[in-house]
Amino acid sequence: MTRYRHRAGELLVHADDSAAIHAELAGFGYHPDGGTGPLRRFTGTRPVPEVLAALRGHGASPNHLFGLDRIIWNVLEAKATEELLFPLPGEQRAEFEVGVVDTGVVLRNGEPHEYLGTRVRYDPEDTARIVRDAAGNPVGSGGHGTFVAGVILKEVPATVAVRMKGVVDESTGDVEDLAVANAIDDLAGRGIRLINLSFSGATWEDEPPKAIEQALRRLPPDAVVVTAAGNRGSRQRVFPAAISLEPRRDEPAEPKFAKVIAVGAVETTAGAAPEIAGFSNYGPWVTAYADGVDVVGPYFHGDFPNQTADGEPRFNGYAVWSGTSFAAATVTGRIAAKMAANRGMTARRAAEDVLDNSSKVTYWDVNGQQERPFVASMPA
Repeated sequence: MTRYRHRAGELLVHADDSAAIHAELAGFGYHPDGGTGPLRRFTGTRPVPEVLAALRGHGASPNHLFGLDRIIWNVLEAKATEELLFPLPGEQRAEFEVGVVDTGVVLRNGEPHEYLGTRVRYDPEDTARIVRDAAGNPVGSGGHGTFVAGVILKEVPATVAVRMKGVVDESTGDVEDLAVANAIDDLAGRGIRLINLSFSGATWEDEPPKAIEQALRRLPPDAVVVTAAGNRGSRQRVFPAAISLEPRRDEPAEPKFAKVIAVGAVETTAGAAPEIAGFSNYGPWVTAYADGVDVVGPYFHGDFPNQTADGEPRFNGYAVWSGTSFAAATVTGRIAAKMAANRGMTARRAAEDVLDNSSKVTYWDVNGQQERPFVASMPA
């Protein structure tokens, strides 16, 4: 069984099942925490896998933890660069927002990065701090959300803004199933129909995470959720990218649920066909691929001790970073750009148009040669 991570001592139960399973969970020392909503959290002290084995999975699920695959471990770390992004976004009033669930916005002197400017919207709780180690070097993922937002904004006109939900912990890179679901509900309540989720993880019994899946099912069918396929270089499914609300093949003419797009990363070289990046997950569950190697985006300013070794520049407010997180953000941006160019076009229609009119990336797996859409970023 695939190893998964979860909140210790927490189980999630659908509200409709809560009464039926309440007594059984109480027998294991698990009781509701008093919360309301479509999913109820039960807490206790017995190990979650032990309780699930006894229940045989009926009615309860772990409160899964997802993360920024291999980024939080500094395998795929942001690197300082002397590159800058131009032009800076204009001050034109945004006509619609794209939702991003990630680490919060990093502020400098109380303001977001100058590249984001007024085109990133957030509540006070949706900001992030830069965590440093004892030597003063940055650790964790505090700049991840800022970078993802910037990659999206690179692809769109000034009529598009990003709405941040900063629920990913900037020091650990972790986010729980229920917190993501609540963030999706909040974005949907604001009328947002295009959402980016740049994190991933394994689940119990390779089943979809209960809270996130239910939140996606509550979205209207014209909505689109773009997800990162993960950075483990594996064919193994990860979530939320592998959530399939409707058959991926032969989608119904009148879909009932939102469209989920799983995005892997490719590496592009001038004059050569794009190739799937060695770190990128792949397989039949991955919908499309986009640029995800040495992507330039807004980061944070700072003089950190380890940034002058070997003559490397200090962070100047920008960085180059690799990962499926940023490939997903590129696809989100391309969909948003299509919506902006065609006022009134739904996110789903825009996504289908972007994917249908993309070139292809080819790869080999156990089923032979496969093709998937390759969504190219806008030229700098």
